[in-house]
Amino acid sequence: MESPLGGSLFIALVVLFSVAGLVLVRRYADVEWLKRQHEVASFFFLMIGTLYAVLIAFAIFVVWTQFQDAGTNLEHEANEVGDLSRMAMAMEEPMRTNLRTALIEYIRSVVDDEFPAMAQGRESQRTWQAVESLWRVYAVAQPSTLKAQANYAESIKHLNELANYRRARLFTSRGTVPSMLWYLLYIGGIVLIVFTFFFGHDSLLSQAAMTAALAGILAFSLFLIFSYNSPYAGAARVSPEPFRLELQHVVARH
Repeated sequence: MESPLGGSLFIALVVLFSVAGLVLVRRYADVEWLKRQHEVASFFFLMIGTLYAVLIAFAIFVVWTQFQDAGTNLEHEANEVGDLSRMAMAMEEPMRTNLRTALIEYIRSVVDDEFPAMAQGRESQRTWQAVESLWRVYAVAQPSTLKAQANYAESIKHLNELANYRRARLFTSRGTVPSMLWYLLYIGGIVLIVFTFFFGHDSLLSQAAMTAALAGILAFSLFLIFSYNSPYAGAARVSPEPFRLELQHVVARH
């Protein structure tokens, strides 16, 4: 389900199997017997449906909030790169050139290597090395002027913030919804759909349409949760565009 096509296929299969299950039940079950179960079945369907609706709403709220936070965190990380690049202009040579080179390598490693790695639930060793290279540039630096020393002290703060935002990005990439909650979401959806099989509507076509509508909505909700659960993977993902934009600015500075 990591693409819109995969999500559409998932929804279509859920609808197809739901309607097939209904047809199978209606083939062997007596309609009059099913009608006699309406009162009890309706009570349980309403109760389970209400609980499941709350669970779905909660899960969507959590993953959507996390997705927005991930985008904001990425923008903050890119801003820290921009701040370091601007303050590097006040440094002496060769530190200025070394910082520019290290920042460019960091941005390119994030865009070209770490984003694809996060989509697979991994980290990027290349980016870790780029971070270490940045720290080494500052570790060996010996600014001599007051202006360079002031920018050096401020740059260390921004470098720490950059590292913090990157760690937050890596933590967020692993997703929020735990396995037990996924089991509950899937099982609850299946139970709700199965309940619709035991409502004895006189028109099989009408009941099949209602079952298909319910199955489609539930499947789409699960696909939505799956898409936003990992902000850097799935059909909906945070774009590295802030880093691409900042790369242009860093390269343009001399």
